Amino acid sequence: MALTKDQRALVEAILKTLREEPALLEELRRLLVPEIVVFLPDLRLIAERQTALEERLTRELNAVWDAINALRQEVAGLRVEVRGVAERQERLEQRQERLEQRQEQLEQRMDRLDQRMDRMEQRQDRMERRLQRVETDVGQLKSRVQETTYRTNFLDFFGFWVLSAEDAPRRLWERIDDALNQNLISLDEFDELRRADLRWLGVLRRGQFVGQEVLIVAEFSWTVRSEDVERALRRTEIARKVGFWAVPLVAGEDWESEELKAEALAKGLICVDNGKVEPLDWDEVLTKWRD
Repeated sequence: MALTKDQRALVEAILKTLREEPALLEELRRLLVPEIVVFLPDLRLIAERQTALEERLTRELNAVWDAINALRQEVAGLRVEVRGVAERQERLEQRQERLEQRQEQLEQRMDRLDQRMDRMEQRQDRMERRLQRVETDVGQLKSRVQETTYRTNFLDFFGFWVLSAEDAPRRLWERIDDALNQNLISLDEFDELRRADLRWLGVLRRGQFVGQEVLIVAEFSWTVRSEDVERALRRTEIARKVGFWAVPLVAGEDWESEELKAEALAKGLICVDNGKVEPLDWDEVLTKWRD
């Protein structure tokens, strides 16, 4: 439809006014054009920014995915290593278990060995006790043989120094009985003196005490030990309490040590070592026990 002259003139006046008034033109544009069209430049800028953001996010996501993939590979490697460690641990545990089993078997063997050793030690102890009993029996048998030999052949061994006295045993026990009645010795001391291997009451045949009576309290042993010396000394002292001039004598085939024999001689004992009498001169010993 064609505009009339007046209509054209009106349109031209409106356009002129809009050209001269930008504010009115902008107001008219907002009235006539949708809002999205008005902000189209801003939307374009937003779209560009969004595209850039998406690209950056894509790059970052790719980097994250790369990191995740690398982490996955590392985790897979760690899993392999953990599996290897677990397998080695399992093998170690199996070895440990075998070692424990071997140790247990070894301990059981040791227990059985200890039990065998205990049984062997018990058998050895029994054998040693039997051997000790045998040695004791043999020692006692030797001592009895020694005692019998010296008792039977006393004058053959000691006749050079002393002779037997008349009715010596009877007078010996009479004086011991008197000592008991007078309480000079106790029953225990009597029993101690009674158990001496030999009590020989004789008369001295030489030296400064010739013709005088002396009681020899003797202990005999195959091997003379310190207890033999102590018994002879103890029983001699009891005989002296009874009233005898008593002298201790110890005889044996050998002595436990030379030191023991030297000590016995120093204490005033007459010592016999395999038939050899010491000292040969009894005067010093007799004087010691006469005081």
